[in-house]
Amino acid sequence: MSALGQSRMLPRVHIEKRDAREAMAALPAGSISVLITDPPYRTINRGGSGGHLKRWFSSSLSWRQIGDVLALARSRMRPDGVAFVMTNPDGLREAIEALERAGFVRVRPITWDKVAPGLGWGLRHQTEYVLVGYLPGSRALCGADLVSVPAVGPNTANRYPSEKPADLGRELARIANVRRGDRVVDPFCGSGALLIGAAERGARVTGYDVAAAAVKRATGRLTKPPAKTPAKAPVPVRKASKPSLVRIPAGKPASRNSARAAKPKARKVTR
Repeated sequence: MSALGQSRMLPRVHIEKRDAREAMAALPAGSISVLITDPPYRTINRGGSGGHLKRWFSSSLSWRQIGDVLALARSRMRPDGVAFVMTNPDGLREAIEALERAGFVRVRPITWDKVAPGLGWGLRHQTEYVLVGYLPGSRALCGADLVSVPAVGPNTANRYPSEKPADLGRELARIANVRRGDRVVDPFCGSGALLIGAAERGARVTGYDVAAAAVKRATGRLTKPPAKTPAKAPVPVRKASKPSLVRIPAGKPASRNSARAAKPKARKVTR
């Protein structure tokens, strides 16, 4: 509940430190419009990972465990709800099966082109997938099945492990037609990046994570008032000056030089 006090700045934002399965079970039926999440899946080659990434991967979940969370979320979704669940190429088959076991009637992939490879040796995929889970009455979606958004670079300051770009969340919110009155939920919110687009569209956003660092970062990003664009200084308008006219007194003949300049020179013809 540590984030609730801070989220009063924006009443539509609720970020909480809580286990994903417990959080989904506590939500009322028919309360989720859109589920957007990047689960901490194990289907990553960790052979070359070290330091903070290795410690982070130690708390990863299998797709069967993630599927249990998705099934609970599915039972809390509105009839027109839809789910967006991320995975890498290695876990694509298991992720699709997890969504199907959770009760989604159809699953199709959106390919995310990261423009440049991602974080470390074990994460250097050029593409990842966003699986779309449909219900029988899911809302109509817009957009293509390919999204090109640059990944968060490894040298980004204060980067959260496996952080996704905010623009990816904006694209998914656009594809899902997120609007005011919707409730968008991320049971594994991490840095909160995937919820930013929904929040900007006026939806109520709810995120959960078991890591205190994630809750702190997501709360800071989602409850921060939007930056105001500085007003441009008005450009001074200069009055056009009237052209000066040279007046020649009436009756005064023009000079010989001016008449000579005006008279065309005769051509010299040689025979």
